Amino acid sequence: MKQKGIILCLVLGMGLCTAWSQEPLKLSVGIEVGSGFVTGDLNPNWNVRQDVGNYNYEYGYSNSLSSEMTMAVIGIKPEISFFKGMFAVSSGLRYTRMNSTVSKGSSSSSSYFFLKDNVNTANTEFYKVKEIWEDNDFLGIPLEVTFLPFQYEQVGFYFKAGVEMNFRFSTNRDIVFLNPDMEIYQQNLLDHVGITPNVLYSTFYTSVGMRMGKKNKTKYNFELLLPSTFLTKNNSSLVVPQMYSGFKFSVQLQVSKTGILKSKTNSKY
Repeated sequence: MKQKGIILCLVLGMGLCTAWSQEPLKLSVGIEVGSGFVTGDLNPNWNVRQDVGNYNYEYGYSNSLSSEMTMAVIGIKPEISFFKGMFAVSSGLRYTRMNSTVSKGSSSSSSYFFLKDNVNTANTEFYKVKEIWEDNDFLGIPLEVTFLPFQYEQVGFYFKAGVEMNFRFSTNRDIVFLNPDMEIYQQNLLDHVGITPNVLYSTFYTSVGMRMGKKNKTKYNFELLLPSTFLTKNNSSLVVPQMYSGFKFSVQLQVSKTGILKSKTNSKY
């Protein structure tokens, strides 16, 4: 299913590119920011106690072990539109920070779970841990195709499909112990887990959005990411991600007006 979606996106993009020889083009540059929420499970390589979970329904809170993963993005994307703005192809440069955490559900400062050292020793050692977190930073290139079938005065609605390829350039991890004196064992525990996030990170995503702004003027876009898939594995050493969704906001600055940027067949030069 993933491969079919990617092929469809690429074929559609190439098909639209063939229309450039017949249609005048518009060039704009967009600046985007966004956030995503990822569904996933704790990586089984982390040897935590399986009896840490308990629920207290009487007082309305959960004290179970929870794993969370979020994404934040910022980027710049030139976009070329044609067919009177109905279709567009965009690419550019995008920075993504992927944050993963594992902690107890309780907000109490004294809550903790047990983490076992993965090294086989005669004496089993457990450490009381409040939280484990990891930040992965990626720099990547997206490729997106946008279809805007409806435009009424200054408001339009669009559908977008895209793929992206990212390279991980930084990783930071930390184990927050209940007893700060245990910090001296942190690096040994991280080494013994033996998990390294994938250098490459790629996704296939779709979204629906609303565009506001006058023709040939600055546009403002707000879009909702539909449940999308990861194409690579081991994107985090803490969480095994499954799907993600979220939202994006972008400001699109018009660089050329209709007819200024044209294909060679229509150009006077």
